[in-house]
Amino acid sequence: MTYRVVQWTTGHVGREAAKGILHHPELELVGGYAWSEEKEGRDLGELCGLAAIGVTATQDVDRLLALEPDCVCYTPNQLDPEELVRLLEAGVNVASSYFVNGRTLGDDVRGRLEKAASVGGASVFGAGIFPGFANFIAALMAAASSDWKKIRFLESVDLTHYDAIANYTNLGWSFDPDEKWHEVNRQVLGQYAECVDVMAGMLRVPLDEVAFDYEPAVTPEERTINGFTMPQGSLAGQRCTWKGRVGDRSVIELDVVWNAGTGLEPEWPVHHGYTMEVEGSPNIQTRVKFSPSPEQIQSGRVADLANPVTAMPVVNAIPAVCDAAPGIRTYADLPLITGRYVAD
Repeated sequence: MTYRVVQWTTGHVGREAAKGILHHPELELVGGYAWSEEKEGRDLGELCGLAAIGVTATQDVDRLLALEPDCVCYTPNQLDPEELVRLLEAGVNVASSYFVNGRTLGDDVRGRLEKAASVGGASVFGAGIFPGFANFIAALMAAASSDWKKIRFLESVDLTHYDAIANYTNLGWSFDPDEKWHEVNRQVLGQYAECVDVMAGMLRVPLDEVAFDYEPAVTPEERTINGFTMPQGSLAGQRCTWKGRVGDRSVIELDVVWNAGTGLEPEWPVHHGYTMEVEGSPNIQTRVKFSPSPEQIQSGRVADLANPVTAMPVVNAIPAVCDAAPGIRTYADLPLITGRYVAD
């Protein structure tokens, strides 16, 4: 079966998603949403750095719905609940890189999404690499351990080569330390707390709460990375921790360490990837690291590897999302999702 897909925006992640859709044997790219007026009417292939493919981008949502897509691959810079409600009510499934389970959007928004999905008979699913697929891997590890007691998950990344590092201003980077950044990070990064929910759902852990902690790091000197300047003494790194608890016991722990280079105060070790540990019989540890392909090295844009690893878990989930029962769906609800081999 072939599923008709609309790609919603063509930014860094969206471009990689469109490429993945074009190469997926079960998917057909039939339309694209143009985020800006400058992209209206342009060929979607050209917007994604490819040759023309005969598919036009538009801001006219009615035109996109008239294409009768089975799914929208939703990869905007910010999630808009109104857009999701409209798509779901129209009977269009949504696979998104900016969604997990919607809990931190609030009960009202989450309820509207569930209602829209019921009305349209559609489902909405979120993935990406982390939050998303990496947590799925961590949960799977527990299947090889008896009587496991805890899962720890650490993402630690040096963002020196990240093109969009300026986006971290919304977390306080380049500003003076302030207690307010604790609550800002808790709210902005709410999807990471939702990852704990999903892992608990996969593993049947009856969580009582998901606790959050935040620790900032400052730069002792002014530093500029990819045109983004962080003054001396300003925030230039952080460590956030989410703990899923059963009673007073921490059962699922997520640690996220982001540094804008070395020499911060404090300075945490950076492993450039994901470290996952299961405490059980036996104990299990897995490291997940990424390296650029020859094509990425040749392009001179090695940092771009973050975009396909965000896009492809979403793209590869589309068939399962289209076949799922209506409602908000997570990895705890769907069958095993794999990539598809495509011969040259």
